[in-house]
Amino acid sequence: MRTPTGSSPTALNRTSALPARHRSPRRAGLSLAAVLGTVALTAGCQVAEGERPVETPSVSAEDVTAVPTPSDLDVVPVIDVSAGGSQDTDAVWQGLAAAAEAGQNAYVHAWIHTYQEVPEEGEVSLTPDTPDSVTLTVDDASAVTAGEEGFYLIDATVGVEQLGDSAFVLTVEDTETRSELLPKGPDDEARCTAADGNERIQAASQILADVLREDDAEQREQLRLQWGASPAVWWGIQRTAISLVDTDGDTAGDFLLEACTPFLDGEAPADDASEDEDSGDEDSADDEDASLGDSADS
Repeated sequence: MRTPTGSSPTALNRTSALPARHRSPRRAGLSLAAVLGTVALTAGCQVAEGERPVETPSVSAEDVTAVPTPSDLDVVPVIDVSAGGSQDTDAVWQGLAAAAEAGQNAYVHAWIHTYQEVPEEGEVSLTPDTPDSVTLTVDDASAVTAGEEGFYLIDATVGVEQLGDSAFVLTVEDTETRSELLPKGPDDEARCTAADGNERIQAASQILADVLREDDAEQREQLRLQWGASPAVWWGIQRTAISLVDTDGDTAGDFLLEACTPFLDGEAPADDASEDEDSGDEDSADDEDASLGDSADS
């Protein structure tokens, strides 16, 4: 398995220093006071019947760099972040299915969010840690790069064989990165630490929820181009939007906080946060985590 290098298209090259109890696919998130200050990376609130829905935050327009597909491209481009879950909402699954059906090779630049053990050599099998997800088996671990905790990048031109409905075997032809095909924009750290990052990410989640409801492929592509260079955040936006759709806007989840946590650790004021940590009061920390989970669903 490749390790990240300075030429990586994103800044997801550091190992997270999260406490051990947060190294879990079901973590409830860190306390807002300790990680985000007064900023809450949550989207959507419960709306009572007849009550006006929460409005999308107002943010200034953002330039989106188009990425033209060359007319002579001889592979199917599958460049996205797997949302996990069903094929209907997973563009990576859809792209690989299209390549397999056409009998064409694919250029895959796909981020997968999973906490499974991933070998560093030989064959690698990746399945997003969301129920009913696609499984991708890559025959050569050199095509897989570890990013931030829980994220892995498959980056290679591959032959695609579909096994059943939800499993693919990817046979690596070469591992050259086709950077000219990749989305351009801020990386995860820049997105998560921007002064207006909370508003922009929240707005994107709500817009994508509407896109999913309307099955608007063109608008979804614009969002991929805008957010694809920050894969952890784009994963969080997708999972949040799916949750909003599945619950009729009642629940957003804590996916955005999970995506941004590695870039926000250590930003808390040194006074109360350090005193609580030194006290070893685990009950207090657990209460904070629980309150965050409640706030995401409020």
